[in-house]
Amino acid sequence: MTTSDKAVVDRSRAVIRSHGVWLTALLSVVVFLGLAVYADVGNVMTALATVEWETFGIVVGLTTAGYGFRFAKWHYYLRCLEIDVPFDASAVTFFSGLMMVVTPGKAGEVWKAWFLRDKRGVPASKTTSVVGAERITDLIALSAMAALGLVVYSRSSLPIVGILTLLAVSIGFLQWRRACLVVLGRLESVPVVGEYATELEQFYESTYRLFQFRPLVVSTLFSLGAWGLEGIALWVVLDGFGVEASVVIGLFVFGLGSVVGAVSMLPGGLAAAEASMVGVLVTFGYPEAVAAAATMVIRVGTLWYAAALGTAVFLTYKGTR
Repeated sequence: MTTSDKAVVDRSRAVIRSHGVWLTALLSVVVFLGLAVYADVGNVMTALATVEWETFGIVVGLTTAGYGFRFAKWHYYLRCLEIDVPFDASAVTFFSGLMMVVTPGKAGEVWKAWFLRDKRGVPASKTTSVVGAERITDLIALSAMAALGLVVYSRSSLPIVGILTLLAVSIGFLQWRRACLVVLGRLESVPVVGEYATELEQFYESTYRLFQFRPLVVSTLFSLGAWGLEGIALWVVLDGFGVEASVVIGLFVFGLGSVVGAVSMLPGGLAAAEASMVGVLVTFGYPEAVAAAATMVIRVGTLWYAAALGTAVFLTYKGTR
């Protein structure tokens, strides 16, 4: 293993320790146990026993296809910033970064910027903007999915509208280049912060380019494709329990739960996402046991599958160096 490889491995271990990924896994088990107790352990276990492995296989397949969309968005962003990274190196970077999805607000995915800096000499201030843009466009897509269900089922959409409005205003401000550069210029005289003025300006310039109209539309469409497949996966899970469901319900419940989880800033949206998904499903008349079991299956098949896939890719990469 080269010195550079060792630095990447050590950094990934440090991120895992500092963000408490293993603690998040333990807490996830606690959340699942809480859902089981809430819906009656016996009933939940009976419901889970009815799910066929083929159903879970479809969920994993849809989720994997979704990661294909998300990788396409990542690679597209790199091309927008004229960052010349070979396709295979880009893929290893992206898929390894999935092991950080269980960090608060997925903040640990900034590891991808460090990876490219250590392996390819790409300034982290440029690629960190890519990670941020990924999260913003993901939130736009998930909010749109949630808004779809809120409109179809005549529920209050004020919180979702509020989030979309805030995102629109923030993106609009980022495109007001003159004002942003003035703010950055004034930060140069601020103690400590001023030392990073060059990096901050580079970060802003990259962010400015990523949120221009064309990149914003293209990347949001990639996000809609990715998260839409996971919403469809939830519909497949509900259908696997033998209850009546529609694709719109899958998109709505998954989108709303994911937005709640993201806004909570809890690791992987833990507890917040699960509670909102179960609550909405119960509101729609689904049995508590089915709502709890379906939520467990979809979270394992999306969130924890991503973490497992990312870890497997990284360990494979490390083992072949």
